Amino acid sequence: QLLDLKRANNIAITLSRFKLSNAEIKQAILKLDQETLSFDHLQMLLTLLPTSDEMKMLKAFKGDQEKLGVSERFLLAMAKIPKVEARVQGFIFKLEFNSRKDDLKDKVTMMASTAKKVMESSKFKGILEITLALGNFMNSGHALGNAQGFSIESVLMLSGIRAGSNKKITLMHYLSALVASKEPHLLDFAHDLKGCREAAGLVVGALRQEMSQLVQCCEELERTLCDIAAPKNGKEKKDLDPSTSTFIQIMTEFHEGAKAELEELQAKMGVMDERFSALAAYFGEDKRAFSPNDFFAHVNAFVERQFQKDKPKSSDGKDDSMMGLFL
Repeated sequence: QLLDLKRANNIAITLSRFKLSNAEIKQAILKLDQETLSFDHLQMLLTLLPTSDEMKMLKAFKGDQEKLGVSERFLLAMAKIPKVEARVQGFIFKLEFNSRKDDLKDKVTMMASTAKKVMESSKFKGILEITLALGNFMNSGHALGNAQGFSIESVLMLSGIRAGSNKKITLMHYLSALVASKEPHLLDFAHDLKGCREAAGLVVGALRQEMSQLVQCCEELERTLCDIAAPKNGKEKKDLDPSTSTFIQIMTEFHEGAKAELEELQAKMGVMDERFSALAAYFGEDKRAFSPNDFFAHVNAFVERQFQKDKPKSSDGKDDSMMGLFL
């Protein structure tokens, strides 16, 4: 036995789930047969492939292979596949690429679209203008009473500031009633901002990391193809065995398509970043410290948890006591 008992047992147990012979697994890898090797199979297979030390040990073995255990014979079969680990990783990348790329594309598109809608919402702008006017009125005679603007985050403080002697009424109640009385057409501004909730739940850094990982996988696949196709031991590319030629043909076609799609996705990420910069500038935020996630979270909190909660009810028999203040 060449392997330690724990490693040999782990390989044998995992192989039992495949219900395939070593030859069938080898051929499936060479032919990129996803009917035989599923994505889950390939993920498990990565943990079974021979390490560099095991490769050296297998190459040095000169004994009777038939006397080896199940795990050693499997590793020997895998060791005969050139660049086997890189091939399996490339195979996995091919199977998962579309779902990962489409998921990232949807998120990037949604973030860019939400940023644009927030900036283009005339109703949200109207709400903020009234909020600024209310704040300046409340602070009249004070140094803060001539503010030119405010941060989105500071708007959330309105729910914590009591209006007058009535401890149950906050400035957010007051603002909601004021809008309902003077500019009722602005009350449905939340419709323009409905994407903020989802956008707040996405971490922009994670999107960029996923983009980087996809590009890295694509570049690694390109290197694998070059290594496999490169002339070796005097052989020309045309002399490669059929299975290797098949791998190169299939994966080269996939790589070219994936690379083009990633370039398109990188362009969309560029648009997203431009929208974020414009959003920060539009709302007077520091571009260097601007966090799209926090911004969208603050807008969403203002819309859903505060303004909408405190919005005056209609006057058809329901509570509209604040409305009288502005008639």
